[in-house]
Amino acid sequence: MRTVLWDMDGTIADTGKPHFRAWQVALEKYGVIYTVSDFISGFGRANKDLIPDLLGVEPTAAIVQQVSKEKEETFRRLAHEDGLKPLPGVLTWLELFREHGIQQVVSSSGPMANIAASVDILEIGDYFLSLMSGATLPRSKPDPAIFLNSAAAVNAEPQECIVVEDSMHGVEAARRSGMGCIAVGEVARNTEMNQVLAAAPEFACLRVDSMDQVKWEECEQLWARAVQR
Repeated sequence: MRTVLWDMDGTIADTGKPHFRAWQVALEKYGVIYTVSDFISGFGRANKDLIPDLLGVEPTAAIVQQVSKEKEETFRRLAHEDGLKPLPGVLTWLELFREHGIQQVVSSSGPMANIAASVDILEIGDYFLSLMSGATLPRSKPDPAIFLNSAAAVNAEPQECIVVEDSMHGVEAARRSGMGCIAVGEVARNTEMNQVLAAAPEFACLRVDSMDQVKWEECEQLWARAVQR
């Protein structure tokens, strides 16, 4: 059955500011100055993969867990205090997909507590058949496991799915899963995208600045191309 797998952060919701500040708070006690460049390069990756790189050493599992816990607790506190806003076009497409009988799933690398909190704050829970977290998977995006698991959870075949993503790691995970993809936001203008699409001409990928630029016919084309692979 046709299905749409939504990433959460930077795709459904504008969560950049609380996530950035939460990383700063969690890392400052370790003497790490967290930069915008660090934030951008970490898009789509799980904490367990990010934290060793950010600390610059091979930390113990306990330290990784503690940094991750402090960061995510801070994010949820800031998200509740300041609120979250859906990105342009998201609410329109959530409703449109529902009207057309399309299954929808949140497929995020973030912990389930963050996903649940964001969905609750935005009041969009009824649009989704399932919420899937990749935080505890052995490998994070660009590994396709989160998307393949999400499809399996709602009995959808990979070629029946469109992934909506805002990171190169997520787009690459969609390609590896054999699904179509809508690359939204800054990633759509990333020069790496040119290389990915040139190397994989069979990959059905639409590049847009925001979801309010997407047309229904383009979604139909993504599903059609994925099925033909």
